[in-house]
Amino acid sequence: MATRNRIAATVNHANQENIKSTKPSMVVVPSKGKRAVLGEISNRVNTLRGAEPIDRISLLQKKKATVANPKRQAVKPVANPSEKPPVQIVKPVVKTSSNVVNIASNAVDVPAAPVSVKREERDSFSTGLIKFEDIDEQDKDNPILVSLFTNDIHDYLRTLEKKFPVKKGYLAGQEVTPKMRCVLVDWLVEVHQQFRLMQETLYLTVAIIDRFLQSYRSIDRKKLQLVGVTAMFIASKYEEMYSPDISDFVYITDKAYSKADILNMEMLIVKTLDYSFGRPLPLHFLRRYSKAGKALPIHHTMAKYFLEQSLIYYELCHYPPSLIAAAGLYLAFLIIGNDEEDEGKVIWTDTLTYYSTYSKDDVLPAVHDIAAIIVNAEDSKYQAVRKKYVHVKHMKISIRPELKSPVLLSIATRSNES
Repeated sequence: MATRNRIAATVNHANQENIKSTKPSMVVVPSKGKRAVLGEISNRVNTLRGAEPIDRISLLQKKKATVANPKRQAVKPVANPSEKPPVQIVKPVVKTSSNVVNIASNAVDVPAAPVSVKREERDSFSTGLIKFEDIDEQDKDNPILVSLFTNDIHDYLRTLEKKFPVKKGYLAGQEVTPKMRCVLVDWLVEVHQQFRLMQETLYLTVAIIDRFLQSYRSIDRKKLQLVGVTAMFIASKYEEMYSPDISDFVYITDKAYSKADILNMEMLIVKTLDYSFGRPLPLHFLRRYSKAGKALPIHHTMAKYFLEQSLIYYELCHYPPSLIAAAGLYLAFLIIGNDEEDEGKVIWTDTLTYYSTYSKDDVLPAVHDIAAIIVNAEDSKYQAVRKKYVHVKHMKISIRPELKSPVLLSIATRSNES
């Protein structure tokens, strides 16, 4: 028995020695720069970001030349037949000036560089008509700003504002009057300040109210405030990182409505609008226009003051967000640093025309309507926005002397005449 155990131990020891000796031969050393599965694919893909695509025409020409003049190359003898020949790595061919000539002379389709087709067509169309500046040139190295797709993004936003319009005079025949709407929005501006919410939340709140009242035409005046707080409740959950609790909205209405009332109205609004809250806001376009027009902080803040005043008044709610943003910036450029209205021809440059898609004549009607509101803002019943922009953080925009300038008065007069 002892002899048998001794033999078994000797065999186990020998097996372990054999296993240890065979382990190094089974280790697979990964090849540098290649993955085991996608190794071949990586040789055929241009992996350098921003590099030119592979010149496939030159490769085709080389292939044809090889077929036309077949030459057998001497095969080098392999030293050890058991070893596999090394894998040949094909480096991407970068186009040079000579390759460009070959492309022009041969009618072969070449894969284009990864640029936006819509932007390319837009540039080629507008280059011959107007001279504009590429405002995204300095942002190409910043991937966060996605300068390659910025124009396409704003084109998509313009399609959304056409998809979800607010019609002019949509309150006609309803129990809710334009004056009630103005009082509601003016109060919501104060609520927005108390909650310290983002700017986008206020704009989205008003957009939800207008779109809902336009579609659901049976709201009575007793539920109008409920519609307002519920719209801000929805906008807060859409825009804010930390939205206010529903109990805060109950408290802000002096407990005129319960949590159940707000939740029921929320379901009604969401179903009426078909869960679509992606309508663009004037702020989205204003930031783009301010960059195109090289606006100073005073111009941008003045334009925001005009836009928030426009939120309150029912007469301006039908203007598309992109147009009202262009009108606000135009008016800010016009009254700050300009003594004569004729200089407005220079203000709306070709660059602004290109990026806003609006000419000066397209913008002027909305400019006149905004000017008529701003001239009478001091005597208006709705003072929430004006009091908001008295603070230093808003550069005391609402009490600047330019708001009483002759240029603004003349533009407001034209609006009243029309």
